[in-house]
Amino acid sequence: MKLFPTLRRGALALMIGLCSTAALAEYPDRVVRIVVPFAAAGSTDLVTRALAVELGAALGQNIVVENKPGAGSLIGSELVAKSDPDGYTILMAGLTNVFLPHVHKELKWHPLDDFVGVGLVADLPNVIAVNARTPYKSLDELVAADRAKPGSMIFGSAGVATPSHLVCEMINHQVKIKLQHVPYKGNAPAVNDLMAGHIPVMCNNLGGTLPYMQSGQIRILAQTGKTRSAAAADVPTFAELGLPGLDAGLWMGLVAPKGTPQAVVNKLNAALTKALASPALREKLGRLGASTLNPSLAAFDERVKADRKVWDPVLKTLDLKTQ
Repeated sequence: MKLFPTLRRGALALMIGLCSTAALAEYPDRVVRIVVPFAAAGSTDLVTRALAVELGAALGQNIVVENKPGAGSLIGSELVAKSDPDGYTILMAGLTNVFLPHVHKELKWHPLDDFVGVGLVADLPNVIAVNARTPYKSLDELVAADRAKPGSMIFGSAGVATPSHLVCEMINHQVKIKLQHVPYKGNAPAVNDLMAGHIPVMCNNLGGTLPYMQSGQIRILAQTGKTRSAAAADVPTFAELGLPGLDAGLWMGLVAPKGTPQAVVNKLNAALTKALASPALREKLGRLGASTLNPSLAAFDERVKADRKVWDPVLKTLDLKTQ
């Protein structure tokens, strides 16, 4: 008599397993959402929207890009971390996720450990830029101006613990100046205030400032990277100006909530690999000053590990607080 409940449980488990397998085989059977944790029109948003077209074609499904800005990408990242791990809500993450745990130590979730990597997408240099109407033609002139009146000059960023914030903080730390931080909900609104003259300085990624440098509204003083970006060949690197350690660019990569089935991650990764091979997408990203990265799962894990090794001691030294 006791055999039949056992058989029923076994049959039920088998049916659940078969249903799960069928669901994975059909993935994706509805719209996939990519959350961008920054404001619209910033580089992360533009890269994601360019990618979504090719990624959707590779998946055979529509991709919707949704902006959830705020708290230096914390709001959008948390939304995805707490979403169902089914592959239908994923995040365009990046170097910011390496920084967040050092600033928001009270979090009950982890900006890196609560995700699984889908694949790296693109990399952009970070820059320091000024309104073209300011008198500063070089980084040395900007540094001299702040030293003349310490703490009198402010800089904008995409938010606390974003790469744009950390680049300026590293400049403060290395050359002993006191640029004061004003965080925004993304790079785009900060760029708008820079062009309007409300702030004199900002650190940003190259893609977010390149169009305004080309139009003469913004002057870029220096860029990260071991070599100059082809899109800004006249702008010196920080290393050329004698500031070591400022060669980290702004990488972007897709992640899914922890617990997402490996079969789903593999499908997303295969579609991403196909999308990034598109000449049309590479051209679009190039116009933003971005270059594509190796989308393999192993490359994603290696990049995160390398960044944590480089930035963890730096962030402990800076001891940044939520603002």
